[in-house]
Amino acid sequence: MKLLKSIFILFFCSVFLILGLQKSNAQLDPNTRDILLLTKWFEGEFDNDSQLWFEGRMKIKDMHERIHTIHTRIDAPEIGNHVFYIEEYTGGDTTNISRQRIVSFKSDAPKEGIEMELYFLKDANTYTRAYKNPEVFKNFTKEKLFGLDGCNVFFKKVGEQYEGRMKDKACVFGENDLKRYSVHNMTISKNQYWRVDQTYLVKDNSFYKGHPNDIPHKMRRADMYSCDINFYIKSYAEPDEGDLVIKGLKIHDQGGFAWVTYPKDNKKYGFQLRDKEYPFYATGSDFFMMRFIEEGKTQSNILVTAEPDAKKLSFNSGWVSCFCQKIEE
Repeated sequence: MKLLKSIFILFFCSVFLILGLQKSNAQLDPNTRDILLLTKWFEGEFDNDSQLWFEGRMKIKDMHERIHTIHTRIDAPEIGNHVFYIEEYTGGDTTNISRQRIVSFKSDAPKEGIEMELYFLKDANTYTRAYKNPEVFKNFTKEKLFGLDGCNVFFKKVGEQYEGRMKDKACVFGENDLKRYSVHNMTISKNQYWRVDQTYLVKDNSFYKGHPNDIPHKMRRADMYSCDINFYIKSYAEPDEGDLVIKGLKIHDQGGFAWVTYPKDNKKYGFQLRDKEYPFYATGSDFFMMRFIEEGKTQSNILVTAEPDAKKLSFNSGWVSCFCQKIEE
């Protein structure tokens, strides 16, 4: 009886010791703060409209593709504690979807880094525009995903940003002469998301796909604005039942566009917001801009400027008006 009692005591002591060590290891994880900050900065929307605006004016030969990426945090405990659904579109066209992924961040404490696991959706079409309704990921499981060996990204903090890199030539896929490896490197800071995304042929290390040089897609954080738009059949001073009134139209500030048809002439007009960093002057070089333009025209009907990161911006021309206010988190 004493022997059995001793065995039980040893068993329970071992359990408590293991639990205590696990708790201690968690408390000693050097990435605890960094993984929270990195995933906070990673969440949101990003766009490289400013990069293209600059490259166009400088007549850069290898101009980048316009990318808008949306990183939506989802609740998927089977995959991890910091999981995101990624959806990207190109050319400013929300229907031109170029990427849908699931990524999960976890601590790689022994190496003092943070690892981003990369997954592909088996049925991506089911989750198109899921950033508008993250609830579709409720009870989401790994069975709906597949991955590629060696394609995870490893982050280190460098100054006030996080630099992520794939291991050299580790992410390999394809067959025969089209067997290739991926370069998927990124830099994330509070308001910037820069990414190099290329593939090279394994047989001779020649470039295969992606942007042809190592200059990254330089995406900036996109803030959202809620805009009230009015088109007047007669004028602002003479309300009419035929006036077009739109409330709460959402437009992002990194070149975001909203197109509306004026009922009086059935022409389409665009409303655009740009929070710009103008690089050619040392002072007074940053500004916020609202643009109103008729479809097919090259010159704007109306331009309104304000201080950088303006919370409100508006115009009223008598036959059309627009008031935009920043949506605070």
